[in-house]
Amino acid sequence: MKQKYLLLFLTIFFGLKSFSQTTLTAGDILIIDVQADTPDRFKFITLVDLEAGTQIKFTDDGWLGSSFRGNEGRVEYTAPSLITRGTTIEYTSGDSGAFVEVSGGLGLSGAGDQLIAYQGTEGAPTFIFAVQTNSTQWQTGSNDANQSDLPTGLTNDVNAVAAGAGAGAEEEFDNVYYSGVMTGTGKEISEAVGNSANWSGANAIGYVSPNITLVDVTWNGTTSSDWGTDTNWSSSHVPEKYDNVVIPSSGVTNYPTVSSTPGDVYKITINSGATLIANASISDDVTYIRSLGTTNWYLVSSPVSGEDMTDMRANNSFKTNGSSEISFAPYDNSQSVANDRWAYFSNTATDALVNGKGYSASLSAAGNISFTGSVNSGDVMIALTQGGGSGTNFNLLGNPYTAFVNSATFLTAESGDLASETIYVWNQATSSYETKVTADAFKIAPGQGFFVEANSTNNVSFTGAMQSHEASDTFQRSSRPEVQLYVNDGSNSRYAKLYYINGTTTGFDNGYDGKLFNGLTNSFAVYTHLLSDSKGDNYQIQSLPTSDIETMVVPVGLIAESNKEITFSVNTKNLPQGVNVYLEDRLNNTFVNLSEDDHTITTKSAVNGIGQYYLHTTSARLSNDDIAQDIANVSIYRSANNEITVAGLQSEANVKVFSLLGEELVNTDINSNGLSKIALPNLSTGVYVVKLNSVLGNITKKIILE
Repeated sequence: MKQKYLLLFLTIFFGLKSFSQTTLTAGDILIIDVQADTPDRFKFITLVDLEAGTQIKFTDDGWLGSSFRGNEGRVEYTAPSLITRGTTIEYTSGDSGAFVEVSGGLGLSGAGDQLIAYQGTEGAPTFIFAVQTNSTQWQTGSNDANQSDLPTGLTNDVNAVAAGAGAGAEEEFDNVYYSGVMTGTGKEISEAVGNSANWSGANAIGYVSPNITLVDVTWNGTTSSDWGTDTNWSSSHVPEKYDNVVIPSSGVTNYPTVSSTPGDVYKITINSGATLIANASISDDVTYIRSLGTTNWYLVSSPVSGEDMTDMRANNSFKTNGSSEISFAPYDNSQSVANDRWAYFSNTATDALVNGKGYSASLSAAGNISFTGSVNSGDVMIALTQGGGSGTNFNLLGNPYTAFVNSATFLTAESGDLASETIYVWNQATSSYETKVTADAFKIAPGQGFFVEANSTNNVSFTGAMQSHEASDTFQRSSRPEVQLYVNDGSNSRYAKLYYINGTTTGFDNGYDGKLFNGLTNSFAVYTHLLSDSKGDNYQIQSLPTSDIETMVVPVGLIAESNKEITFSVNTKNLPQGVNVYLEDRLNNTFVNLSEDDHTITTKSAVNGIGQYYLHTTSARLSNDDIAQDIANVSIYRSANNEITVAGLQSEANVKVFSLLGEELVNTDINSNGLSKIALPNLSTGVYVVKLNSVLGNITKKIILE
């Protein structure tokens, strides 16, 4: 008895088993060949992907307007795995596996018959496609087993084909087949197969069965950037239902802009380097592909909405660390340990990706990373976070659009919520962060992540107006004078930049001066300090006025390990005629013309600071005899709550610190070789006055202890 109950349970369980299913609509599959001569056979092509478990039923039972006649069998097809769009599937009588014959299967009549595809139950079918062989007309209300009404919901010569030999009810072919064009877009093939004029018949086996190839509709942008212009497409028509749309990565003059909601298509794929601006909603899923040329780390973001880690894990090959973690991670700035700030996803993660958020990613092999979801056609907001405690205020954001975002527009709009108008992008080739300020007008590529430093927990917004199509995502061309100072230790290269721009000052100019990224410890770097009102901050980009190019002397800082051979070099743009760049080494009393030749040193000990090197831009030919100290090049700043630093001084001096009431708190003598640190007593927060007296001159400066 137990065995019987078990058998009954298993029968019920498997009978009720539900399958993952693609719900089809009329025309989603096309029957392209029906053979009634022995053996019964038919072929169909799918215009959409079929998920594993998708079931489609085929019957030669006639439709009587509201029900099947009920005296015929059927064949049920179940997709054994994902069946991709464009696949042709063939059934021959007696087949097993994906096909199951029910109630005797098909009994296609050589005297004319019909083949109807549907989903659902026999009592409540959803018709998908139909072909009849007995006439060029569908019959109405006939009780003849070889005749049928036009199935409800189908349209003759669209998704139902009457392909007989004549208009009479028995003017039939034994076999009918599609004989029109065999290569075309989804739309073209759908229209061609659905038209009975493109069908042929035969009363014997031996005809050539059709084999159809679907081709993509590719954007060429020949005419304009308007999505809705026919001549911008390879098919010479704007994509429609069943068209697979591809926006290529190269060879395009204009990239597309969607100004009004386009018609439904099958799918849109944007290849790496291509862009799409959506100023109106797009109903179809978009897959954005970004090429990652190495297995190095990259900062990425999802340029579409609705992507999640389930799909990211399925569609991308991330590295693993030997445990349950994969190499895809958001940045958690609340963690005190820098390495702990990368919150790697597990290999079972299902989290939704956040619009406007950045992630670090590393693939197991060089290739593509892809994101699939809905295009963001409106504004995207994301809240900033502040780490507090031992965390940081750096936030990893990302471009949420399938087009470039102008960082200058973003930084200007969000200036009030950021510590400065600066973004930091990761250069995987040099394994270093690069500073971009508003003055760079850097274009953030689709799928690119970047850091900002927050001074609030407000929302920042990306807007459609920030989007653009660009030829590339490299630095923007500029006519301004620039000096790019490079250091190389044999395997790594770092840089600091000087821009000369009208209206800037020798102090801090928001949007024009950008600090070196300090969200991590730099073991090798070059930077500059501000010429005036320096607070000891290290700048990768500093902007200076154009009026004093030949008189300004810029303090240069270096971070390097001991026993390293370091080479200094420069690249200049648009400097005045005859102006050269000199590197002054005050410790060794030398000048080197970097415009003429590189300069190599070997560090005897670890280096981390300023005071030794200075950069001069001048048309005068400098030599060791020209070395002169200038009190204007000396800066004083708070380097810690219990410490002040004197930088740029190479002489003896006396330093005093006073309260605002005039009380003397510190009085000490120093013999500085470029950088001196002076310890302070345990002072309360507030404003204090520092006075420095030296043979070069005197400095009085206020400092704030926090």
